[in-house]
Amino acid sequence: MNNQEKSKLDIVTGDSVVIEQSPVIEVEPEKIEIFGGASLAILIKHDYYSSDSVHGRELLRGFLKALSSKKDIIDRIFVIDSGVKLLADGNTLYNEFINLIKEIPVVTVCTESLEEYGAEDAGLPANCEAVGISEIARAIMDTQGLITLE
Repeated sequence: MNNQEKSKLDIVTGDSVVIEQSPVIEVEPEKIEIFGGASLAILIKHDYYSSDSVHGRELLRGFLKALSSKKDIIDRIFVIDSGVKLLADGNTLYNEFINLIKEIPVVTVCTESLEEYGAEDAGLPANCEAVGISEIARAIMDTQGLITLE
């Protein structure tokens, strides 16, 4: 056995790693809380077939409920592709989705997706903006803390 003092990261055997002298790291209390001071952006790409699948509706309903519980840290929601189906008045999750997005500072909806799925942008809440996918792509690339619903 090697009795030499270990002061750095040492490989012992196989995949084992030993750290002998670890520095003490102090973290400010407000940084310990999960999402402390952070904000999130959400990208909703699909509607989980909520218009024609009971299972899809339940999955999406659970996701929307989780988002609602964290709405105070969500700065922006992007809605693209079939996710725009959630904006159709006939969608069974329409009310839940509209109630959620009304409380988010900015909701960005893809105009090309609105056209593709025949969704209307006329009834969107005031905090919603309908823009092209190129602008959305640029905004997504500049966004940190992005969660994607695929």
